[in-house]
Order: sequence, then structure tokens, then C-alpha cells
Amino acid sequence: MILKQTLLCLAFGVSIFAEPLRRIPDELLSAFTERGEISVSYRNYSDNSYPRSEPLVYTTDMIEGNLKKIQQRAWSYYGATDAYLYEALEKYASWIEGKLVGIIGSATPWYESIIIHYGGHPVSIDYNAIISEDPRITTITVEEYEKSPITFDAVLSISSFEHDGLGRYGDPINPYGDYEAMKKTKQMLNKDGVLFLAVPVADDKICWNVHRVYGRVRLPKLLEGWSTIDSYGFCESNFDLNPLGYIHQPVFVLESIED
Repeated sequence: MILKQTLLCLAFGVSIFAEPLRRIPDELLSAFTERGEISVSYRNYSDNSYPRSEPLVYTTDMIEGNLKKIQQRAWSYYGATDAYLYEALEKYASWIEGKLVGIIGSATPWYESIIIHYGGHPVSIDYNAIISEDPRITTITVEEYEKSPITFDAVLSISSFEHDGLGRYGDPINPYGDYEAMKKTKQMLNKDGVLFLAVPVADDKICWNVHRVYGRVRLPKLLEGWSTIDSYGFCESNFDLNPLGYIHQPVFVLESIED
């Protein structure tokens, strides 16, 4: 996946470490929009990449502070998504307790702390470098993971894959980055492993370069090759929500369908 995305960047002269693009390149517009089925908004723009010389640092104090909040079932940045996730993890705790759990995409150790609360061992995987001063959390970059892959009993991706391929976090520009990330996750799971997934769900939209919103067009394609074991906060009416309003992110519990 990373090689293919990197080649795409080189083909269109886009540096992985340059400032993220402010508009979709004309030659990639059809692919990004599913041949015009999905509209694009340029209302917002973010650059959340950072140099490897200045990695994020996760401290034990941060983790302990999070754990106190998690004991009270507090919500963090993604609001009600955390309530959905608590409910899912309560029901499917056997996939977490004592297990190695991959965390895809990380900007704070909130979800790592949730996995610790449920007795799991989190491994954070991100394009950007992260240093954990707490031994309960392992951190590796995507590049490091590609060189030495490991498998997990569960993978957690909360508000991550919708960014893949948009360049916001220093990742390569790729109209199919989210689809490829889902396919790659299959290889990251042990047999009978599960993926806990949350992405924005409303009317289809690309809010460049902030995120994708998944509706009737793109959500089925994102979930292709997966069986939905359970879902929390999702119903058909979600597809009629305004994609430029409140970002609703239900949680899906998925298992891979054998190819």
C-alpha cells in the first residue's frame, strides 16, 4: 500500500513531506469523486503533518489522566463515538483483554488508554513518529510496520481511514487510500480477529483535505470484503445527514471475509 501511494505521489510530483495540497489534482478528480458521484467541498484545510525531529510524546501522566476519565465513561474529541465504542468493547471484551491490539492513526493516547482500560496491549501505528514514555503503549510508524509487520487479535481505527490518501497527516495523495487501508488491515489481523471501525457517515462528500464522509456510494465500497458483526449508532437515516454539519461516526465491528 505504501509503495503504491508513494509512486502515485512521485507520478504527480507530490512530495509526501511537502505541505498538503489545497485542491485535488485535475488528473485525480474523477477517481476521488467516484466519476462525479461524490461532490467536493473546499471549505476547510488542515496540515497535521510534522517533522520526525519533533515527534509526539505520550507520557504516563497523560495515560493515567485518561484512565481516570475512561472509568467515568467520559467522551473525548469524537463525542458520542466514544459511547458507541464503550458499548462495543463491553460486549466484545474477549477480543481485547490480554490481547495485542493495533491502533491505526494516533494524535493523542486516548484510544490507547481505552484499550489499556479493557486489559489490552495497544500498538499505535501512524505515518508520523510518536514516542511513548509509558511501557504499556508501543508506537511504530507505518514505514517501520511495513518493514517488520506483526498481526493482531483486534485492530482499532477510530476516525482514521477517512483521512488516508488526502495528505493531511503527511500521507501520500491517493484517491483509493482508504480502500487500500481496509485491505491492508485484513493482513494485520490474526484468524478470527476483528476490526473496530469508525468513520464519518452522512451524505457522501469529500471535505478536502480534512476527511471523506461516507454515504450510500462510498460506505459499501469501504466495507467490501468485510462482514458486519455488529454496529453502534448506525442506521439508514445516517445517510441523509448533512456532511458539512455535525460529524456522526458510528462504530462497526467487522470481521474479514476470506478472499
